[in-house]
Amino acid sequence: MSINKKRRSTGRVTLADVAQLAGVGSMTVSRALRTPEQVSDKLREKIEEAVSQLGYLPNQAASSLASASSNTIAMIVPSLSEAGCAEMFAGLQKVLQPAGYQIMLAESQHRIEREEKLLETLLSYNLAAAILLSVEHSANVRQWLDNLTIPVLEIGALTDSPIDMNIGIDYVEAMFQLTQTVVAKGYQNIGMLCANQEQWIFQQHLQGWRKAMLKAHMSPHRVINAAEPASFSTGAQQLPEFLLAWPEIDALVCVSDDLACGALYECQRRRIKVPDDLAVVGFGNADVSKVCQPPLTTIAVPHKEIGVRAAQALLARINDEEWEEVTIASSLCKRESC
Repeated sequence: MSINKKRRSTGRVTLADVAQLAGVGSMTVSRALRTPEQVSDKLREKIEEAVSQLGYLPNQAASSLASASSNTIAMIVPSLSEAGCAEMFAGLQKVLQPAGYQIMLAESQHRIEREEKLLETLLSYNLAAAILLSVEHSANVRQWLDNLTIPVLEIGALTDSPIDMNIGIDYVEAMFQLTQTVVAKGYQNIGMLCANQEQWIFQQHLQGWRKAMLKAHMSPHRVINAAEPASFSTGAQQLPEFLLAWPEIDALVCVSDDLACGALYECQRRRIKVPDDLAVVGFGNADVSKVCQPPLTTIAVPHKEIGVRAAQALLARINDEEWEEVTIASSLCKRESC
């Protein structure tokens, strides 16, 4: 018996194609795939052979629509290269995948209007939940999410006005702790280097920085917010700008380890001794912070733990069980750069 492998209209093999090749009805194929114990071994093997030959994949969207349930969770991130994104995704997968849930990942490219278009598309699916690695949304998005009956999880950082669930670290407190550490070391002329990142995270970093500096009766005015991404090259390029604007600077607080390491490289090129002439600290505890020279004082953000704890809470919520809204603790890593 011969059959065209794919229909021209949809480009995918259908249940009817499998049924035709196996010489049975579509309902029999559906029963064999859903409840194989209700079909004889001989018939099941015949259907499995047809499925294998045609490369048939069940239409999960249609299945979830028919059953009014779904195992798909949508996740939108500002950028796949965002600090900690991969680790948080791995933590989410560690819990959600064994429970039978799949994450549909999309990137908004730090654009609120793109997040809106992505959500408009994704919410047309019968989702089990939505995860957002951002807390800054358009009015439309906030209204859509407010009206959803499924769980909405904002992950990574805490916010004062969460839409629904919110699990992450307190960026204000983390930056306050880091800046206080630099002040406690006796540095008097401290600067802060920022780069292109989510505006709300920048505001939280700035709030923690100002809180620590003002508490120590120091001026928080030495701040550069570069338009470029938080990378090694940006850190290296911005250090001369700092030295030109504030030659008295004796310590530099960076909002990412990549920025800090870039500044360290530029210090080595200019023969600036770290930490004797200039202390440099970072944020994130990236792997490079442990092996650069000198090793970098930084704040450790347990991104994978955030993903795991958030997934556990989300799974409990989906199953109508009690869940805990927790603040994940960051920790200070004291090393030789400060």
